[in-house]
Amino acid sequence: MLRRRMRYSVTIGALIAISGLVLLWARVAGQTFAGDLLLNLGATVAGAVVTAIALQPLIERAQTPEVVVHLTFPQARFLDSMSDTAGRIKIMGAWPYGMEPALRRAFLEVLHRAVNARVPVQILVLDPSSDAARQRTSDMGGNQDASAAIFEVLLAFRRWSDALSANAARVFELKVFSALPPARLYLAGNRAICSFFGDADNREGSNVRHYETTTLSGLGSYVNDAFDRLWDSPETITLTEHWHVPLHVDWPPEISSSSSPEPDRRVGYAVTGGGLFLSDQQLLFDLGQAAVTRPHPGGIDVPVRLHHRIVGFSWDGQRPLRLAAFDRARDPRADAVTAAMNMKYGDEGQVRRSLLEIRPAPEPIR
Repeated sequence: MLRRRMRYSVTIGALIAISGLVLLWARVAGQTFAGDLLLNLGATVAGAVVTAIALQPLIERAQTPEVVVHLTFPQARFLDSMSDTAGRIKIMGAWPYGMEPALRRAFLEVLHRAVNARVPVQILVLDPSSDAARQRTSDMGGNQDASAAIFEVLLAFRRWSDALSANAARVFELKVFSALPPARLYLAGNRAICSFFGDADNREGSNVRHYETTTLSGLGSYVNDAFDRLWDSPETITLTEHWHVPLHVDWPPEISSSSSPEPDRRVGYAVTGGGLFLSDQQLLFDLGQAAVTRPHPGGIDVPVRLHHRIVGFSWDGQRPLRLAAFDRARDPRADAVTAAMNMKYGDEGQVRRSLLEIRPAPEPIR
């Protein structure tokens, strides 16, 4: 398609040059029969150029079907669309097809050129801790762990985005959502490739029908609108919020006055078994200092507030929350918590992570 456009542009340019030369020649020939002939010829060529410029796009649009069906995802076609567009790029799915290991390098290279050219990029990725991610694992027949795959993809996006220039980073946005969307979307400019999750029972997601269309069609408009609604949903979080949860710790007055710990934090976290676990060495140190200042037989916990709900955390949103240390040596959940942290942030290596837990306060006895 790109070569065809180049040939079309070269042809139009040649016609413009020829018409200009003919009209100039007619002017030099003056009021003669040859001059009149050349003037008419030049006007005819110029008219052909105007007609080609005005009508060719309409002719191409009329010859292009509203929907083209692909039996597998047209990766090369989408990369070409990303390379050609100066408009917005949108991707919505459990994770982008381009982030499969065999395709990742080529996909990220094209994406890098796009953001360097200031093309806005918006990507929606499924929350790996959500029920919808577990459903994707079931849909694919259990042959692939969707949650593990998404965690790995998000780690790769984090490393890639951290290396972007400041200008490029401003046009790249990635958000994490928790509700399975009605469809996948791969959009570059006004060209859209859509597919549906219900068509992927017990199969790899790429081996389903993909519908290539435009945002002007009913299908393209519907999926694009679904993307925008999900993007603006208050339950959709940014990539930064996926890595670090903001919270407010209500340190007791005597602790605040003695050591002045920061009440507002952004800390790493993981969810497993309905529990919410944090990884932050400074926060654990401050909690230890609080225990020294205010000894308690059962170990100290302090009130804490979250700024938003956490997917997978079993909490009604009403009961007060408490922050406490997590005993990796004795708690039977330790292996599961460690595995969840390693999956999200990578293996901890020789330095063990400092772990804490946020849990709802016990319900009052009635």
